Amino acid sequence: MRVPLTSLAFLLAVGACAGDPSTAPLPGLPGAGVDGAFTLDAAPMAWQGGVHRAALVDAVETWNDNISTFSRLASTNPPAESRIQAMASTTMHDVLNAVQRRYAPYAYSHQVQRPVSVEAAVATGVYEVLASIGATPEAQEFIVQAYGDYMAVLEPGEEVTRGVQLGHDAAAAMLALRAGDGALGPPAVVFTSSGEPGKFRSTVGGSTALTGPAAIPYWGAVRPFVLTSGAQFRAPPMYGAATVEAAVQTPRYLADYAEVKRLGGEVSERTPKQTEIANFWLGGDPQTWNDAARSLAAKRHLNAWDLARLLSHVALARADALIAAFESAYTYSFWRPVTAIRLGNLDPTTPADPTWQVSTFSVAANGPTPPFPAHSAAPIVAAEAAAQAILGNLNGTTAFTWESPTLPGRPRSFRSVRDAVQESAEARVYGGSFFRQSTEVGIEQGRQVGRYVTAHSLQRVYGHDDD
Repeated sequence: MRVPLTSLAFLLAVGACAGDPSTAPLPGLPGAGVDGAFTLDAAPMAWQGGVHRAALVDAVETWNDNISTFSRLASTNPPAESRIQAMASTTMHDVLNAVQRRYAPYAYSHQVQRPVSVEAAVATGVYEVLASIGATPEAQEFIVQAYGDYMAVLEPGEEVTRGVQLGHDAAAAMLALRAGDGALGPPAVVFTSSGEPGKFRSTVGGSTALTGPAAIPYWGAVRPFVLTSGAQFRAPPMYGAATVEAAVQTPRYLADYAEVKRLGGEVSERTPKQTEIANFWLGGDPQTWNDAARSLAAKRHLNAWDLARLLSHVALARADALIAAFESAYTYSFWRPVTAIRLGNLDPTTPADPTWQVSTFSVAANGPTPPFPAHSAAPIVAAEAAAQAILGNLNGTTAFTWESPTLPGRPRSFRSVRDAVQESAEARVYGGSFFRQSTEVGIEQGRQVGRYVTAHSLQRVYGHDDD
């Protein structure tokens, strides 16, 4: 399960990648030094004889678990983590659709001609993507061990060899496509605020100084996976105002300010249930939405292709949502509640509270407010985009139950993924990290991103066998 990083950890975390991904074969990996893709072919299913569809579903689930574990161990920031998950998950989708084309591919468009071990292909594709990404030694050690253990139980033969080559080719295509996407850079830079009311100031250490660290301000310029640009669905200005200084004088803002001051501080008027909600959702991104998708897919007994597409869409939607959210955040550079309340809105008529602290400050998994601007709420943009990806792939009810790593043993049930997003948005107000309008704007931005991603990627190819 993913546990949110503290602000300090967020700043010190490794960036999106330690080095630029290369399309060259990785030293010592299966398939290294082998050139050429499989011939395009319209032949029927080319999996290894005797492998059942249930085994392929198990392969997708196993490597989805491995992606999640690697991402957690990589100790990177949430946007960089979303990029890792999108690259690896979509490579898995591409591998399956190279074996039999059910959905449009993303990065790798070839199809295999001869029987292959799909399990070997899935494992190798995901492994090579993850192994190419700069991460902690713990993450690298984990994925090398996981790949070795998985491949050791496959019976050697030509099908496995061809599966390894297919996975290698699909990974190389993904790495080539994402090379130079703008994700390289420091996890934090020095930010100097212009200082007017409403303008973002670094929140590190609860400071209200004009200069301080700010998290990955360049992320909004990272090349999206599906969107045309990070600005495609830019959030509207705060409170409909032309400037941040005008925004903090609007009646709606003043109501939001009073609400988060009253409910979002360590000392507040929250009910016990509201406090539980605030703490529950500290662990709510990204693993909530992957877990929800897995749970809903299991109830529907999805085949490997449908499951891989669902998980890929969730990952792609989250990745592009965070690019869009950071583009909007740094376009407007709106301040966080902790800054506004400690400075009393920079308004002589508003009492300042220089000791005010967010309610979740004392929760070890969270710490102080993350050091990036508040408009729109990035976790909510990503949550709603993921929910839309789930809704775009699955018909019927989306009720699910989830246990947060920050409140183990106290799972919560939701009637739908949309209800879960709404509660997650409430949690950001109860937790003191966002104004209410930032969460509402985040939901709308996430809805646009999620719907666009599912409508413009991995589209169904008709005329194939769907069982």
